[in-house]
Amino acid sequence: MRRLWEEERGTAPPRHPRVEQRSIVSEFVATNKSLTFTVDGAAIPGSVNILIDGHRVWSTTPPSPDSAGRIHLRWPAVLLPYLHGRATFSVEDSRTDATIAQSSVRIGRTSAPITVTNAQGRWLAVNKWQQLSASLEGDDSGMRERLLERSRLLVDQLQALGYVTYISSGTLLGAIRRADLLPNDDDVDLGILLDSSHPADLSLQSYRLEDQLVGLGYVVVRHSNAHLQVSFLYESGEVDHYIDIFSAFYRSDDEFCQPFHLRAAVPRSSITPVGTLELAGVPFPAPAVPEDWLAGCYGPEWRTPDPSFRFVTPSGTVRRFDGWFGKLDTNRPYWEARHTRNPARRRADGDARHLQHLSRLLPAGVPVVDLGCGTAINSAVIARDGHSVIGVDFSHRALALAGQSTVPNLELRYLNLNDRRRVLEFGAELVRSGRPWHFNLGHVLVGLTREGRENVFLLLRLVLTEGAFAFASFDTDFTALQFREGDPRTWHLPVEWVEREAGRQRLAVQVVSTASRKTRYGRRKIAMTVLRHEHDATGQG
Repeated sequence: MRRLWEEERGTAPPRHPRVEQRSIVSEFVATNKSLTFTVDGAAIPGSVNILIDGHRVWSTTPPSPDSAGRIHLRWPAVLLPYLHGRATFSVEDSRTDATIAQSSVRIGRTSAPITVTNAQGRWLAVNKWQQLSASLEGDDSGMRERLLERSRLLVDQLQALGYVTYISSGTLLGAIRRADLLPNDDDVDLGILLDSSHPADLSLQSYRLEDQLVGLGYVVVRHSNAHLQVSFLYESGEVDHYIDIFSAFYRSDDEFCQPFHLRAAVPRSSITPVGTLELAGVPFPAPAVPEDWLAGCYGPEWRTPDPSFRFVTPSGTVRRFDGWFGKLDTNRPYWEARHTRNPARRRADGDARHLQHLSRLLPAGVPVVDLGCGTAINSAVIARDGHSVIGVDFSHRALALAGQSTVPNLELRYLNLNDRRRVLEFGAELVRSGRPWHFNLGHVLVGLTREGRENVFLLLRLVLTEGAFAFASFDTDFTALQFREGDPRTWHLPVEWVEREAGRQRLAVQVVSTASRKTRYGRRKIAMTVLRHEHDATGQG
């Protein structure tokens, strides 16, 4: 098992001789909520790796043991769906690979092996963003070679387009420490130094770059107006690997910025002219003085190994970067993971009732846009009823599953409803078509932030013509279980919120039905509504 000491910073310490057991373990309890093990009473210096059948799935810095020598760890939320079955659980010292505790455990009633894998059978681990991803360690699919080859090609293309390009973040650390990618990494990080300093100009340059990358045939996911991700997908829609591109700029002669985190005094001469560092023998452009970039990002002690390192971005930097460039990737990782875990494309609760009302209201043959179509189950039903349908979603996995069934008059597209520029571009395209577009919103409104809902209402104001409407269902009360920010299925929208927000765009909201539905979170109240232009709402129903 490779050491995770090389997580983020510094030069890896010398390897200690491997020992079989750190201490005699008198207790080892693994449940689907937590892991508890007993040590000899001494605190564990540094971080530990948690392995399932020899595969690392998580690394963390444990708390000090209690008076009985027990250490209690709660599983990250992203691991919980996988923790059912039997496996050998191990706890290792990430500096030395020494086994601290180990036991064969069954969780739940099944004895099937516990596997934390993707559709390709590759083991996943919790990354520093608390999401599951396939890292380079233990990979035998050639991902490392594909990642290096495609990164080198992308760098050449960016340079040909005139961008000052260099490796950064964990990729730069790997180049400095080992002239290779870090074994626990899962991507390549690139920076591009732009010549603008105003957020509006920088955003325009970022969108220009996105258009250029799409023109080159790349799949691009936008995280913010300063952060793009070039994704390489399997046919299933799952990610094989990706390359991050961060826009960097100078606010003044000595204030260097590279969202999401870096805002520090890094001289221009430390960035350009770029130099060269190697990754596995492949040359890549790098900051002129990489040590200055690393110190600006990770602090003056960046050379000191710190396996528990996590980014702690100053609140002032967070406010600036979020205010200037936004957060446009909200909840996408959640839906990608959910559709990966549910390849059977199960119908969402309440869809049948929603579709019955929509079918009764829709005029024959009108075109329909299905916003947040997911795996397009509803889109297909609407298309089979004689409507031409455009289904849009921001989950590549969902769209790949949707594309497995061919339905006439159904077109699928990628669209992030958090991205106002792309939403309004889509709306302009619909207006130019001259057709009377209607909208199916399903349960999409409840899963969006207020900014995302505002984008939807702007789209409706732009596109809806006389007599056309949008049909939306949403949960109106809290869940029986505790609200969870990262789980949109626990969110709710009181009708008055929708009326107030839609009203700002001169849209009227009419409740056509209220009911309740059974969900995994308990029974919830639901409202089904029609949204129209205010001047078109009188007398309609």
